[in-house]
Amino acid sequence: MNISFNRRDLFKNSTIKDKLNLFQLLFETKSLNADLALALLKIIHQELNDHQKPDRTVFKRYAEAIESLRFNVPDLLQQIVDGWKAHQNVTPEEWFSDDSSGTDNNSTAHQL
Repeated sequence: MNISFNRRDLFKNSTIKDKLNLFQLLFETKSLNADLALALLKIIHQELNDHQKPDRTVFKRYAEAIESLRFNVPDLLQQIVDGWKAHQNVTPEEWFSDDSSGTDNNSTAHQL
């Protein structure tokens, strides 16, 4: 994975395996919160749906990640599920904003 200084390019050159590795690393270091987990899982889920011939091991790792959440932190998994249901296919505008301050209070949502 190439390192990019542009936030929009952060995941452009990464594979599903790279994203799953990031998810696992954040999970293991207890750095994963509901918002971050939801964002990563939505990206991973979408890419799994978009691939014509995804590697079966990637599906297995994705399932194992969900199962780890279910077994180890069911409260976090419930927050992720609730967030997925509440904001299905909606991404906050600030995720795409060029403003790095993140202080734009007049944001609207974009459809994925």
